[in-house]
Amino acid sequence: TDRHNMVEMEDPSVNYPLTSGKPLTMFTNAKIIWSSHKRTKTKQDLVTSMASSGYYDSVSHYKALVAQNKALNDELNNAPASYRGMLLRFAPGEHYYMCTRNNNFSNRDQKGRLGVRP
Repeated sequence: TDRHNMVEMEDPSVNYPLTSGKPLTMFTNAKIIWSSHKRTKTKQDLVTSMASSGYYDSVSHYKALVAQNKALNDELNNAPASYRGMLLRFAPGEHYYMCTRNNNFSNRDQKGRLGVRP
């Protein structure tokens, strides 16, 4: 099965996600309308869930699984094969995103641009 995640990036010319030192806006300015996970309530939960392909449904779930040595595999191999996801209302603007699993700097990348009008 092919797994995907969705992380914010600064612009389409780069092949890496925004780091914690840069301000995230795509998900932190989005409104959660519906989530398949009951624990996904905060903006940080949203960022965590989207980046982990639903493996972690909240920051507290992330901390609990890491403490149990059940962390997410770097290539998302232990993430669920299916992710029911969420319904989000994004803030107006241009948002760039990528999938970290399907990203090989030499021959492929999976990126996108989401344009939201006011």
